[in-house]
Amino acid sequence: MEITTLSRSEQKRQQIIVAATTLFMEKGFIHTSMDQVAKLAGVSKQTVYSHFQDKNNLFVETITAHCSSSNLRKEMYRSEQTVSQNLLRIVTSFVGLVFSPEALRVFDICVVHKEDYPELGALFFEAAPRIVLEQIEACLAELDEKKLLRVDNPQFATFQLLGMVQGDWKMRHALGVVKANDVPTQAYLEDCVDRFIKAYSE
Repeated sequence: MEITTLSRSEQKRQQIIVAATTLFMEKGFIHTSMDQVAKLAGVSKQTVYSHFQDKNNLFVETITAHCSSSNLRKEMYRSEQTVSQNLLRIVTSFVGLVFSPEALRVFDICVVHKEDYPELGALFFEAAPRIVLEQIEACLAELDEKKLLRVDNPQFATFQLLGMVQGDWKMRHALGVVKANDVPTQAYLEDCVDRFIKAYSE
């Protein structure tokens, strides 16, 4: 197995992202400073700014790093799997990402600051949700192209699939009326996929 060794600069970049993620999760965006990030990362403030233009840029990078570590960013259509297996794999990874403690916390931070810091929500959307939506939309378009499903509007179908998958769990998490590990079950996801395939096979 090939082992990739990070350069000194790449190691420091990772240290900064890890430190920033910890602070954003604990203190929120507004109350996290670049000085605090530098101290926790064990690097100079100058080093932080040499990697990240400002706190906004660093916030986006922490989100991107979390999404990149998720299986969802690696999910594409696999010809050796059935339509059902492909979709179930994708929605399972989607739920794992969306309902992760980090994603839920970032969502809460953006909502809390939507009035005094509206650009925060836009940064979050561009760094994660938009990319995820486009990726799943591309997969559905490929299923249509291969005539495995009849998806005339992949974007519309993506909204339907993900909306059904999230159910009311996302709203209840936002309101704080569920436990952290209360997420859509595998049986529920399987049922969603079955219903979606039935709707787009007719």
